[in-house]
Amino acid sequence: MDLLSALHSFVRVAATGSFSAVSRETGASQPTISRHIALLEAHYGATLFARTTRSLMMTEDGRSLLPHAYEVLEILETAETALGRRRASVSGLVRLGVTTAFGLYMTARMGELLDKHPDLAVELIMRDGFGDLVEEGLDLAVRVGEIAEGSLIARRLGTVKRIAVASGDYLARRGTPAHPRDLLNHPCIAYTYGGTRHDWHFEGNGEESVVAASGPFRANSSEAVHQATLAGLGIGLLPAFQVREDIAADRLVRLFPEWTVPEMPFYAVHTGPRTLPLRTRTVLDFLIDISDVLR
Repeated sequence: MDLLSALHSFVRVAATGSFSAVSRETGASQPTISRHIALLEAHYGATLFARTTRSLMMTEDGRSLLPHAYEVLEILETAETALGRRRASVSGLVRLGVTTAFGLYMTARMGELLDKHPDLAVELIMRDGFGDLVEEGLDLAVRVGEIAEGSLIARRLGTVKRIAVASGDYLARRGTPAHPRDLLNHPCIAYTYGGTRHDWHFEGNGEESVVAASGPFRANSSEAVHQATLAGLGIGLLPAFQVREDIAADRLVRLFPEWTVPEMPFYAVHTGPRTLPLRTRTVLDFLIDISDVLR
């Protein structure tokens, strides 16, 4: 069992990037976690982490071992579940990377998950762009757009519908555009993540209209664009689920309802193996359940 304990410590150090974080998470002392890693390194004759006084980075050998360690632990957990020897409750920490808009929506509903599983802990890492899940220490993440990394296992949650909106105060001051091309005469609040061009594509009435969004304010956060639109700084193009309540409360007005904007696929992704830990599978199931907001 020492080797299995060491493998568990290894995958958690890989996820958190910190011996002390795993110590706090598991209740084991930091020297114990260090001994676990040393045991693995001696067993495999390889250095798994490059250590300095300020950082802890996984080596290439560590990256090679990680998916196998996950697989071994998942086989063990599956066996324990089948034989009824594990605790009935879902437990442990899941680090979940989410976009800002979806993270705020998810936070409002998090009680539904945590009330049902009191031994489960969820840490949200909220920002609109993510890199490598292992380097970020994420168990699970949501991604908008097609998945380019072939190493990721993806579960499609739905599509993100976007709509053009403005505040009533802004429209009273500047007038209401009747056609997407009228946006050329209005400040548009560009969402700058993911590229240097900010073209808004509209389709309707058998035609296509493409507008280069420009204005005095832009941001790389969809929530910043949302707040700027509420403040009347201009017209925003935002996920429908993010502004649904604002439209219902007359804080924002939908523009061009007869036009559509191409929808973007929305995925939950992880690095594998396909058989996830029970705690991660539970969070993924919750994501699937609450993604009805996308419809």
